[in-house]
Amino acid sequence: MSSDSNPKSASGGEESPGKGKTMQSVVEHLQAPRRKRKSFVVMAAGPNSDADTINAIQRFMKSQYAKISFVVLNSLSDLVKYSSRNIILALVDDELEDRALTMQTIRKIKEKKTDDPMPTLFVTRNGTALVEAYRKELSRWHEVDEYIDLHESPRHTLFTKMRGILENKNQRRGRRFKVAMPVTFQVLDSGEKQYSGTLLDLSIRGALLSVEDGVHNFSAKDQLLIHLPIGKFIKSDSDIFRISGKIRRVMISGTKAGITFEYVSDEKMTNLTSLIASIVDLSLAKSAATTRAKIARRDAETNQAAKP
Repeated sequence: MSSDSNPKSASGGEESPGKGKTMQSVVEHLQAPRRKRKSFVVMAAGPNSDADTINAIQRFMKSQYAKISFVVLNSLSDLVKYSSRNIILALVDDELEDRALTMQTIRKIKEKKTDDPMPTLFVTRNGTALVEAYRKELSRWHEVDEYIDLHESPRHTLFTKMRGILENKNQRRGRRFKVAMPVTFQVLDSGEKQYSGTLLDLSIRGALLSVEDGVHNFSAKDQLLIHLPIGKFIKSDSDIFRISGKIRRVMISGTKAGITFEYVSDEKMTNLTSLIASIVDLSLAKSAATTRAKIARRDAETNQAAKP
C-alpha cells in the first residue's frame, strides 16, 4: 500500500534529480568522440650527454613537431616510470647507466608494450660496443630501432633519423618488391672473399640485403659487388648478374643493410628491369594458382555437402 502511494520510489518510476544528472553525464561521455592519447618523445640523457645537443633537439621538436611533448629523463628508473605513456620515440644515451643494464631494461619495457614496441634511437659514442650489447638483448626489435654514433655523424643526421622514425615515410626512390633471393657478395677493397646472403626486397634503385648472424656485419658506406642468380628468371648471356651497390643504411642488428645500386649501365638497367618484371609475374602467377586452388577446394566441399 505504501509503495503505491509513492510511485517515484518504485523501480519503474522517475529517477531522482541527482541520479538523472549522473546518467546524463555517462551518456554524454560515451557519445563524445574518443580523445587521442598524448604523444611523447622522451630523451634518456646520461651524465656525458651534451647539453647543446639536448637543447638543439628541444628546438627541433618545438619547431617541427609542436603537438608532440618532449621530455628529458635522467635515469633508467625515470624511463621505466614514464614507459606507461604513449612514447612514439625514445632517444636513449647508451651510457645512461651501465650499458648492459640499459639494454635489459629497455627489453623489459618493449616486452610490456605489446601494442607498440617503443621505437628507440640510441645515441652512442661507441657504435661497436652498442651493437654488440644490443644484439644480446634487443635483436628482435631491430626493424624499429636505430642508432647514431655522435663521433661519426653530424648533428643534422640525428634530426634526419628522428624525422624518419616519427613520420615513418617511405623515402625510397623506386617501388620495392618482396623477394627471397639467395645471393653472394663481396665487400670491395677487403679481398676476394665472398659471403652468402639473401635479398629481401628489390627495386631498380636498390635492395635490402640480409645475412645470417655470424656471417658478416655490415658497415655504412661499404661498397659491395652483388652476384644475383638470374638464370631461372630471364634469358641472358650469363646465369649470374653482377651489380655494384653502396650501403646507405645498416639495421642496428648489423645483419641487414639497405643498398643503392651504382654504376648501372643501360644494359644492366635493362636486365635489372627484366629481372624485376619476371619476379613480379611469377609472384602474380603463384598468387593466382593459390586462389584457384582455394576456389576448387571450396567447390568440391560444396558439391560433397549437396550429395544426398
